[in-house]
Amino acid sequence: MTSTPCGGTAEQKSASAGEAAEEKPASLRRNRDFRFWWGGTMLSAIGDELTAVALPLIVLLITDSPLHAGLVGSVESIPPLLLSLPLGMLVDRVSRRAVMLAASLLSAASIATVAIAFLLDGLSLPQLYVVAFVNSLAATAYRIADTAALPGITGPHKLGEAASQSETIFGTSALIAPPLAGLMFETMSPAAPFLLDALSFVAVAAAILAIRSRLGPEGAPEPLRWRRELTAGMRITAGLPLVRALTLLTTVGDFLFAGIGLLLIVLAKGSGASGFEVGAVFTAAGVGSLLGAALAPRIEAGLGLRTAVVGKHWLTALLFPLLLVDLPGWGIGLVWGLVALQVAVLNVIQMKYLMSQVHSDQLGRVQGFMTFLSKSSLPLGYALTGLLLDRWGTRGTIVFFEAVLLCLAVYALLGRGLRASPVTRSEDAGSGAPDDQPLPSRRGSER
Repeated sequence: MTSTPCGGTAEQKSASAGEAAEEKPASLRRNRDFRFWWGGTMLSAIGDELTAVALPLIVLLITDSPLHAGLVGSVESIPPLLLSLPLGMLVDRVSRRAVMLAASLLSAASIATVAIAFLLDGLSLPQLYVVAFVNSLAATAYRIADTAALPGITGPHKLGEAASQSETIFGTSALIAPPLAGLMFETMSPAAPFLLDALSFVAVAAAILAIRSRLGPEGAPEPLRWRRELTAGMRITAGLPLVRALTLLTTVGDFLFAGIGLLLIVLAKGSGASGFEVGAVFTAAGVGSLLGAALAPRIEAGLGLRTAVVGKHWLTALLFPLLLVDLPGWGIGLVWGLVALQVAVLNVIQMKYLMSQVHSDQLGRVQGFMTFLSKSSLPLGYALTGLLLDRWGTRGTIVFFEAVLLCLAVYALLGRGLRASPVTRSEDAGSGAPDDQPLPSRRGSER
């Protein structure tokens, strides 16, 4: 062995350098494939938001019927409810790159037909129903495959940063795209947002093709058994205490806050807020979500997983009753912005540990199950909020929400899933400890 001037052998120096590099992996900003993933996912999210605003606007333009605008929106909810489980199964059996590419091109083609038909004076209501269904199907498939493919791009050590970036993408698109769609629709042409949307999905397809990493799944799939495959996501989630606990907390939260927009509008209008102030309430929520996504890795690193999740739920339960006070519009926006910040923190933590605890070959089915839970809770939660406002008014509705939030906070504090979690601090995540590594594939046991 040869010694170095500073002491120690060259082999020891090399080993120490290798260990240091392993302990501090490069930032995702220097990861070429992640940059392409980030750009593609951002464009996809912006495209989805553009369509979400432009589609009901163009339905109203050609029919002057709020009923048809609402029915087109309801058609968009069908694919996530009925097809997220089989789509998750598909994502775990075929090339995820192919699923993402096909979904992007399908979205581009379906959205482009709206712009072309409008410019040729041939746009019809049945076409818009078909486009709403097809585009929602493509968006659902893309998001399931996109999440399942992400660990193959980032590696196990950067899942927290990747989850934070993912939440930031959707928060940013929700702030940028809706006003952009409305502006283009009014000042340029009703076809303009659809043309931009179609072009964005072509760019998404190009970004997917530029990614060099293997996106999974690995190996050849075993013989298909429909019943077990469709329920695999639920069984895998139920078998992982940490993922199960985080899923319960986020699903109940999604259900509870599905109609929060309606509650905030009624509350703000009741306090005499102007239309601008009502809009500012939702802008504050968007800003809070972006801050939460950016701060989530640091919050977890400083507090640890369990403390961060428990603290989030108790802070939300303490903040929410402030809406009972007769606040001005800006005060309502401040309270909801702080709540939205904490919701974003939980979303990032859940996504991180979902990707780290579930084997890559199972992520499609688990993400399909998560999508089904989230989307199925939204119409029920919205209907419940409307019913509560009609029967109990804003104060009664806020009290009901607070009771549920307190139950969630108690569960976060006392629930076994978080107390028994093998990962308590983010620096332990990805450290090579067996408890934090993705679980071995269960294909044999599942069948």
